[in-house]
Amino acid sequence: MNSINTSGKSRIAGRLFSPSPSSLRIPRGFYPEAQGCEERATLADWEDVGPTPTGFRLRPWESRNPLGIGKQVTEPWKERRGLTHSQTSQPRLSRFALALSLSVSLISLATAAPADKNAAGAAAKKKEKPVEVSFSQKRGCFERPFELRLTASVAGVEILYTTDGTTPSATNGTLFTGPIKIEQTTVLRAAAIKKGAKEIRVKTHTYIFPADVIRQSNDGLPPAGWPYMWGPNKVDFGMDPRVVEDPKYRDGIIGDLKSLPSMSLVMDLEDLFGKERGIYAEARLSGRENEKLCSLELIQPDGSDGFQIDCGIRIRGGFSRMPMNPKHSFRFFFRKEYGDGKLNHPVFGKDAAKEFDGFDLRTAQNYSWHMGGDPQAIFIRDQFNRDTQLAMGHPAARGNFYHLYINGQYWGLYNTCERAEASFAESYLGGNKDDYDVIKNRGGFASGAGQKTSPYATDGNIEAWKRLYALAKSGLGNSETYQKTLGNNPDGTRNPKYDVLLDPVNLIDYMLVIFYGGNMDSPASKFMGNNMANNWYGIRSRKGDQGFRFFIWDAEHTLLELDEDRTGPFPAGDQFEQSNPQWLWQQCLESAEFRMLVADRIQRHFFNEGALTPKSVLARLLVRKKEIERAVVCESARWGDIQGGFPFGGPSRRGPDGGDPGPLTRDVEWKTAIDRIVNGYFPKRTTVVLDQLWMQGLWPDLAAPTLNQHGGHVARGFALTLKAGEGAIYFTLDGSDPRSLGGKTSPKAKTFETPIPISESCVVKCRAFSNGEWSPLNEARFSVAAKP
Repeated sequence: MNSINTSGKSRIAGRLFSPSPSSLRIPRGFYPEAQGCEERATLADWEDVGPTPTGFRLRPWESRNPLGIGKQVTEPWKERRGLTHSQTSQPRLSRFALALSLSVSLISLATAAPADKNAAGAAAKKKEKPVEVSFSQKRGCFERPFELRLTASVAGVEILYTTDGTTPSATNGTLFTGPIKIEQTTVLRAAAIKKGAKEIRVKTHTYIFPADVIRQSNDGLPPAGWPYMWGPNKVDFGMDPRVVEDPKYRDGIIGDLKSLPSMSLVMDLEDLFGKERGIYAEARLSGRENEKLCSLELIQPDGSDGFQIDCGIRIRGGFSRMPMNPKHSFRFFFRKEYGDGKLNHPVFGKDAAKEFDGFDLRTAQNYSWHMGGDPQAIFIRDQFNRDTQLAMGHPAARGNFYHLYINGQYWGLYNTCERAEASFAESYLGGNKDDYDVIKNRGGFASGAGQKTSPYATDGNIEAWKRLYALAKSGLGNSETYQKTLGNNPDGTRNPKYDVLLDPVNLIDYMLVIFYGGNMDSPASKFMGNNMANNWYGIRSRKGDQGFRFFIWDAEHTLLELDEDRTGPFPAGDQFEQSNPQWLWQQCLESAEFRMLVADRIQRHFFNEGALTPKSVLARLLVRKKEIERAVVCESARWGDIQGGFPFGGPSRRGPDGGDPGPLTRDVEWKTAIDRIVNGYFPKRTTVVLDQLWMQGLWPDLAAPTLNQHGGHVARGFALTLKAGEGAIYFTLDGSDPRSLGGKTSPKAKTFETPIPISESCVVKCRAFSNGEWSPLNEARFSVAAKP
């Protein structure tokens, strides 16, 4: 070891919380390395540092790796093992807090160089490739037992495995000595243990036996190793035999478990249900410091390729984090510290993003069976609303449905959900994720009665949102101010000196989804007296060429009362702390141009098989109904028998004798709830909302012209006729608006007098004009076959 010197470095990731300069004291022999701030940390010459820890001053900043603390060892023969854990993980911190994430690596140096750069030629030891374990059978669904063989990529190593979700290591697991018989649902984690190896690669495979799953804990008691209770929950495990053995379901329930793909979550149960660190038992725990390591697998019922990835997991949600909730939602984070830095898989289909920093796995909370036994549960309200925004031509959080298993235990029906964040914007809006501001509200009803909410930036900063709010607060009735929010001069032409702060088409369509669904908890919350904002996301690029766009989020309080009116106006937003998209909508209504655009978007979506017409909404819901219909039987068996536990649940249920009414089921409660929406809500809701908008002065009496065929494929020379109840009809064939800014007739517009021959593909736009007023815009796209 003579003349060989070692150094160790520990990175402390987190945020400096103090708003004023902070002080950090470093033990003798350690040196600071600050990243992410313009002003480097300063420290007296470390050779003069005595036994007393030395302090230096830092300014607050935020970074993934803001501070490094390391130690240089000049006498390695006295400290052969290099840095001890206590030396690297216990610097004395004062006056600010850090979330710690430590890693130590050792390198060899030719010459010790205190207070100076390392000598040229210093090289890190080449990283050794970890030993891989191969499984003779890939993950999937099985009907018959099989023997599993594990093989290491190099000879002479031991393979240890676990079946309880814990991570195998040199001190944990069963030694693999021969084939393992797999005859029931099993989660198997394996690792090759090589002496002296610095990295262990753990592989996880889940093997699902549906015939075994339907018999899990049919007495409701926990399986071996699982807790009897967590928090104040009345714990219920397994599949209810009253559903499994019901003649309506017993012959199909195994197929029901195969009707959807499955997600398998595998992890140390102490990280979920442990009294000290369990994020499921203590669901209020949030933030990076409460993120746990897990394995996540996608298992396709037909045996096609899914994925497995090690990642971080947190509990998702706000109000649903209450301790008595037995079924929580999750967020997954893909980071290099867990393995792969991103998930590369088409989780949301071929037309969606293929690469992810993370996504959510949510379950219906309000109007669910597990939280209050609510017979109004349909499980697809939130997804239907997000699908609707997508159908209107905007980016929206996609999602699909899955069965979920936790360490092999069936956990019910879940719904994936993209998260409206910077990486989402990069995928669907372009550019780089570092260019985006993502604004949402924090607090609200989820944090307790009376808790105030406020907007904040989850990515980027909040400055552009503050500027938009200030402009809106000043009043948008002035055309100059309204056009400035769009980055325009008063005449509507683009002014490059102005940032685009608002996408008005997106805002209008977003609000039309809110109104149609009768959303009571977004973006203004009826549950908080419409004085507070809740459940909204806004995204904008700081490049200045895209205005804020808004995304449907947590839309469970929808599709309920036929006459629900959410058009406002509401006070939420009168103060910046409650600012939200609906308040912005209300301010924009002062602008005549915005109101005209509102009428145009209503015409587009409420007529001619638009996204909010009865036929379209029904088709959209039926797609999701079909997707989960069989899986709802499994949800019924797992969670349909929960009684009470939720203080604001659905109507009390009692059996014929006043006792246990039995589980909620697909063919009774679920189909009834679906039928109420299909036959009671959808046929009338479009007209109800149209009337509400008319009462707000947003739908004019002058109707748009009608077309003898509303777009589509036509023969060359097709004669298009336009008809209006009153007034002249103006039209264009080049996709431009017959109406110019300010209400003048466009120079490109023509007056309709005789049938229009359609000789080539085009977009027809038309309006009626009467007594100085314009009708909403009607538009249709015609396709004409090319000449032979």
